[in-house]
Amino acid sequence: MDTVSSRLNTVTLDLFGDVLNERRSEVVRELVEKGQKVKAVELYKEKRVSLGLGAKMECVPLGEFLDLLKLHGVDLNITQEDVEDALKVARKIL
Repeated sequence: MDTVSSRLNTVTLDLFGDVLNERRSEVVRELVEKGQKVKAVELYKEKRVSLGLGAKMECVPLGEFLDLLKLHGVDLNITQEDVEDALKVARKIL
């Protein structure tokens, strides 16, 4: 895993740290992870990424990403034709 540096508002980080009773590094890590989820959902909602890519960006299995979309009230960007094509592929594999 690479290290990335960025300038952050230390007052805000300290406020989060005090409320969460966590060190700055833990606060930053948690905020980045939460932001990653929000961004993956947002990109899927805007139809800029597929289900698979959204799940990959979030580093979770597809089912977990589907649950995340449902939690955020995001409709699936798939058509009946997409479902039928997926079923055909699945039948060939089985």
